[in-house]
Amino acid sequence: MIRKTAWILVAAAIVALMAPTSRAERELIDQVVAVVDDEAVFESDIIMVINQLMMQQGRTSITDAERNEMYTTVLQNLINDKLIIAQAQRLDIDIPFSTVEERVNQAVDENRQALGGEEPFMRQLEREGFTLEGLKQLYRQQIRNRMLVEEVLRTEVDRGQIEITDDALREFYDEKKSEFPDRPSVVHLKTIFIGFESSSSVQTNAKARIDEVYDRAVSGESFSELAKTYSEDPSAPLGGDLGFVNPADLADPALSQAVLGLGLGEISEPVKSALGYHIIQVTERNPDNDEVRLRHILIRMTANDDDVAELFGRASRLHEQLGEGASFENLANEYSTDPNAGPGGDLGWLKAEDLPEFFRDVLAEMQPGDISQVLRESSGFRIVKLVEREDPRPYEFEEIRNELRQMYEQDKMEVIYKDYVEKLRGDFHIAIFRQ
Repeated sequence: MIRKTAWILVAAAIVALMAPTSRAERELIDQVVAVVDDEAVFESDIIMVINQLMMQQGRTSITDAERNEMYTTVLQNLINDKLIIAQAQRLDIDIPFSTVEERVNQAVDENRQALGGEEPFMRQLEREGFTLEGLKQLYRQQIRNRMLVEEVLRTEVDRGQIEITDDALREFYDEKKSEFPDRPSVVHLKTIFIGFESSSSVQTNAKARIDEVYDRAVSGESFSELAKTYSEDPSAPLGGDLGFVNPADLADPALSQAVLGLGLGEISEPVKSALGYHIIQVTERNPDNDEVRLRHILIRMTANDDDVAELFGRASRLHEQLGEGASFENLANEYSTDPNAGPGGDLGWLKAEDLPEFFRDVLAEMQPGDISQVLRESSGFRIVKLVEREDPRPYEFEEIRNELRQMYEQDKMEVIYKDYVEKLRGDFHIAIFRQ
């Protein structure tokens, strides 16, 4: 589907959770470039946002003309932010410290996970000349300001004045459709997957190992240390910490169900997924949403040469049956172990560009109705049936109706926002010393 465009009411939301500027830039002699009411906008504020924008765009340099244009835009957006924050003071709107702190900790956790864990995260802080508390202090100000802006707009701007009719949406679609990207190439696939976990010896060995770790965990040994020693997941160096997640977002329904049944600090019995066996511990719960913080230990179901040969033989026999006219759907229902496939091995419509390269190469040689050879993957063997293929084409109205509603509302809200900020410009003193 079309990439959703965020409702950026204030372009200075660029001061969201991005990396801070370097130490050298912070040590520049600062300069006041504008004053809104009694709040100053500093040169360093603008430089920081410009650098964050460039990082967001993956750019290391820009032309002088681009920098000047960006400077002017960022300055005006920061002034708009200051106006709305000043209005928040008039309206006696504030954000509780506990609410800000929760978002700050979440931002730090997201950065820690994005950088690959505690050690690379701390190395990055050191390179940037920050302590953990210094980073949190920076985030506190940025996040509090952003939340103030959101609260003022929620209070002062009436979204209900936007009437979204079918005729208006169709007119908007006709006006904007040349700007939309094409619907990408998609394929409708069915699959028979023989996973290594279906080998009895693989399951037996992995289950014995996870049972031993489970017994030690429930006997009082440190879950974190057990994860560091035994877990075969990338989270092992972090003591199995997965951060805050929504149980519904976990890849395997068995894992979601296990998490939902756990109390704080409890450890699940071993849970089997397509990857192997897991034991899970809930360490925190977020009272404002359904997210929980998890630790887990994964013991993968690793096949030896005998297991691989056994399973390849099983997949090859199924392929022979298909060649003799057996029903793909019936064999998938009976033998496939893919948890992501529906009845008959149906994987539904998938974007071709999202598939692994080797998979795209295989499909490129196939026609609708064709069945692939037995394909080796990291966790088993797969046979694929290409049901249908659609080449790139423009999106039709009904396919993107929901996205159109969001884009239309955003478009109208930006106009309302500009009018609102223009009104505030008449209510507060603004002095600009550099454009």
